[in-house]
Amino acid sequence: MAFQQPILNPNVPFSGPIFGGLSEGKMVLIQGIVQTFAKSFGVNLRCGNGDIAFHFNPRFSDGRPVVVCNTEQNRCWGAEERTYHMPFQAGIYFEVIINVKGHCYQVSVNGQHFLEYRHRLPLHTVQILEITGDVTVNCINFTSPSWPQGQATPAYGIHSSSISNVFAQPVFGAPAPRHNTPMTVTNPIVPFQVAIPGNISRSRKITIVGNVPFHANSFHINLKNSMTGNIALHINPRLRERALVRNTQTQGAWGSEERRVATLPFAPGQAFQMEIMNTRNGYQVSVNGLHVFDYVHRIPANQVDQLEIAGDVTLSCVQY
Repeated sequence: MAFQQPILNPNVPFSGPIFGGLSEGKMVLIQGIVQTFAKSFGVNLRCGNGDIAFHFNPRFSDGRPVVVCNTEQNRCWGAEERTYHMPFQAGIYFEVIINVKGHCYQVSVNGQHFLEYRHRLPLHTVQILEITGDVTVNCINFTSPSWPQGQATPAYGIHSSSISNVFAQPVFGAPAPRHNTPMTVTNPIVPFQVAIPGNISRSRKITIVGNVPFHANSFHINLKNSMTGNIALHINPRLRERALVRNTQTQGAWGSEERRVATLPFAPGQAFQMEIMNTRNGYQVSVNGLHVFDYVHRIPANQVDQLEIAGDVTLSCVQY
């Protein structure tokens, strides 16, 4: 199954294809914020023929907040299923995970199990994701059970008691995969640290999809050597300074900073996708598809065997 790139900062209403449709074990992850004066918003899993297999609809203006779930078939709505526990708040970030099970859609909100909705239409007919209403979406991500999973950390806030076996548990000490096989970790906890199998070889690419919170001051990404602690590349967006600092640390001492960029590609409340490519002479770094800077090697890239991410950032996906 083809890897589907995360969708960053889409306009709402949003409608887009789900590559390969739905199958058991696939997950849809939506990160965003409920607008301040929200009345309602909706998430639809729509079939190719126009039917809505799963309608997930938080409503804030019905006197009593409620989350309504339903199915629409042949333009007729079925019986509503209502939940009066409201896990969403106006002006507050949220993360929804829809986990496709054989008998139902299992929904969690902010890492806590929320509800199950039994299938009324065959899940393999679902082809489209829609999001509507009073909501701002930062990131939409899809995971597939066919993804390679390596040294994965559990999803943010999700515990085995709420949603079991959603993500692979750490397998430190397991045989290293082939060096050209990308490893993918979904929704890792920050601070995040992972070993890079076989070090960062030529033309290897690291992709980081995340979100900058509204209150963010700074965060950093380090490519380092685990034995010496030397940092080959330190990328440090500083939102309040409006600076993007790059540097190298050797034996505990920082070198000369590089700060110059045409524009700061990060903003509070916005998702981003960063790609770090190792080339013969240095690292090429792009954000949201635009080249941002080059950084000439100060430490040989073959000494890099560890990736670290920390600070004011949340992560949706890391591929290395």
